[in-house]
Amino acid sequence: MQSRESGRVAKFCHTLREKLHLDEQELAVVAELLLRGAQTPGELRSRADRMARLDSLASTEEILRELIDRDTPLVIKLPRQAGRKENRYMHLLGDEGSLKEGDETTAAAPPVARDSSGRMELLEEELAALRRELADLRQEFEAFKQQFC
Repeated sequence: MQSRESGRVAKFCHTLREKLHLDEQELAVVAELLLRGAQTPGELRSRADRMARLDSLASTEEILRELIDRDTPLVIKLPRQAGRKENRYMHLLGDEGSLKEGDETTAAAPPVARDSSGRMELLEEELAALRRELADLRQEFEAFKQQFC
């Protein structure tokens, strides 16, 4: 947003804090989520602590709850992943595509056996073609080597 100050050069300032009515700690948590994507409360506490003092893990979780419980939520709690002991949190300040895509750590890979789209068959065909091409290249290389021996 353009600053109210007049002058020869247009000046800009950040207004997210005022627009969303965030305190210093909430702003730090939201900034970390925007910067690094989905994270656990422990990760958020250690990383956001550089911007604003977060006293404990419980206070970080309370900040996350407040950001979730707003009229317009700014954060969402993601379901726990298999093999992980903590839930991750993600910001909601973007298009819906970013929520669906998430980051690599939030999306679990679908099992190969359940692939019904024929993707597996395409990969197998491509692998067979690459193997044939490699065999052809090996033969050509052997013929090339014979020219110099």
